[in-house]
Amino acid sequence: MKSYSGRLLKYEMEAALKYLLLGLVAVIALYPFLWVVISSLKDNNEIFGNSFGLPHIVRWGNFMEAWSGAKVESSFFNSIIVCLVTVAFLAVITSMGSYVLTRVTKSRILSTYFLLGLMIPIHALLIPSVLIFKVLHLQDSLFSLVIVYTAVNISFSMFIMNGFLQKIPKEIDEAATIDGCGTCRLFFYILLPMAKPGIATIATLAFLNSWNDLLLSLVLISTPAKRTLSLAISVLKGSYMTRYGLLCAGFVISIAPVVLMYLVFQKQVIAGMTAGAIKS
Repeated sequence: MKSYSGRLLKYEMEAALKYLLLGLVAVIALYPFLWVVISSLKDNNEIFGNSFGLPHIVRWGNFMEAWSGAKVESSFFNSIIVCLVTVAFLAVITSMGSYVLTRVTKSRILSTYFLLGLMIPIHALLIPSVLIFKVLHLQDSLFSLVIVYTAVNISFSMFIMNGFLQKIPKEIDEAATIDGCGTCRLFFYILLPMAKPGIATIATLAFLNSWNDLLLSLVLISTPAKRTLSLAISVLKGSYMTRYGLLCAGFVISIAPVVLMYLVFQKQVIAGMTAGAIKS
């Protein structure tokens, strides 16, 4: 009886320690976001004088000024168009590519080739992208952002889709082939519906990465009417003086849609990350 009580006490202490550590990590992860939200309701004097406290005077006008100053209506539409088209391209390319690599012609060389893209830093793409789009006459175009975002996200998306398709039993292909199902019908009518969680995962992650990007849009877009939301928010920073409350309000406006999207699709994201980690 004493031995059982000792084991139970040890288990409870370990569980309490785990929850304590997880709670600490959650606080560390959420605090910057909460700080931005609180700072968006202050002016510069309160931010510098009472950086970690609640605002004495709640300044909702920061959001109105940020909305009009960043021209959120047009920049939000530009970001939505770029992200959705990028997600559509990635869903088609990665699902078909993973199908070939995992179930038709298994090639370790091609799989390694796609995964090598994970090792390339985004900064290495800036100058080549500008030069290539200049030759193609696609500079200062939203379509150039779509191409770059698709190229940047394709390696990780292939990694995720490979994990999902490898989890589907091979016997399903054999049974469908015996029933007279061709390669295209097998992919579109059987495997693709079964891989919907994987597609939802890569769509969510690619959307988040494209939405949050500032560096590529800053280099490739120069016309104010074609700015994405992240680029438009960055314009709120003044040349000589920055109203940080106004800037934080812009950050909140930019962050809110992706936070809501992640909350809706978090199960698919976690499932995709787990499948990609186990199956490569």
